[in-house]
Amino acid sequence: MSILRPLILVLCTLGGTLVGTMSWGQSTACDNTLDLCGQVDTTFATASPLDLVNATALEGVFAANRIQVVAFHTTFLNPGDQGLDVLLSKLDCGVEFQARVFLPNPFEPCDAAAYVPVSEWMVSNSDTVLTTDPLYINTDYILLVGSSSNNCQMQVRLEGPSVSIDACCTATIDYGETADVEVLGSDPALGFVWTPEGQAEMVDNQLATLSPYETTTFEVTGFVEGCAYNDAVLVAVGSPIEVPNAFSPNADTFNDTWDIFGLAQFDFSTIEVFDRWGQSVFRSVSYPNPWGGKFRGTDVPAGTYYYVIQLNEPNANLAPITGHVAVIR
Repeated sequence: MSILRPLILVLCTLGGTLVGTMSWGQSTACDNTLDLCGQVDTTFATASPLDLVNATALEGVFAANRIQVVAFHTTFLNPGDQGLDVLLSKLDCGVEFQARVFLPNPFEPCDAAAYVPVSEWMVSNSDTVLTTDPLYINTDYILLVGSSSNNCQMQVRLEGPSVSIDACCTATIDYGETADVEVLGSDPALGFVWTPEGQAEMVDNQLATLSPYETTTFEVTGFVEGCAYNDAVLVAVGSPIEVPNAFSPNADTFNDTWDIFGLAQFDFSTIEVFDRWGQSVFRSVSYPNPWGGKFRGTDVPAGTYYYVIQLNEPNANLAPITGHVAVIR
């Protein structure tokens, strides 16, 4: 936790929610501060008076009888020219509400005299989205939400790069290869949690090597101060074998057998071929001898046959490979 945030209390959740709460001062409004992580729906009521230190400094930039102070901390992900979206929804509020985001003095976060507006002053009586200016990375901010009622029930959610991490990038690899993915935005010192766990290995502060046996969507959780943030990245894996869709067993020494490239590496594989009536005409384990278009020593008729290949890889749950092959005579 940053030394800029004075007091850690206890609260522990996952999935983008807060793992610690803070006391921002001695006044009523600051004692009621809502500490918020991004990507989480959170409810509150405007129940505190506008009694921040030097509250008169807010004249002309914010005004309300009752407020909720919302504190949040940005991630390390550079937002570029994109601001943060503050999604505000009325749950039970019969009056107009207002909202604005400020950059506070990190050493005196309750001192309104130091507040620098980083969004428009929004006044609304319906669900709305307040978009900020681009925010600094790894920085504390204050969102003030106010109304004339001490029981204005609201819901807030923060979205955007400033409260996100990024696992980059989608990759396409051949079977048996690996993909390197960089995770940006979180604090590397706090570590990462990968799913599936056994196929991901951190090789540097932000770099992971992913080793899937089949096309897999990896999910990663990174941490910034007391918040956990998630992202996902797809690694597409090509087929581990190449299955020809035709061969011609006519004894001309060219393409006489059904040669399946790569199948020999799967010692426990099984392959079965069926005719159009569903009768099995060929079956093999590990495929040591390619099929030559015979069934019980007799040539099968020319036509289309259907196959099911089970790779039975001990380290991976690979789906069966199915398709059809034409026997040409």
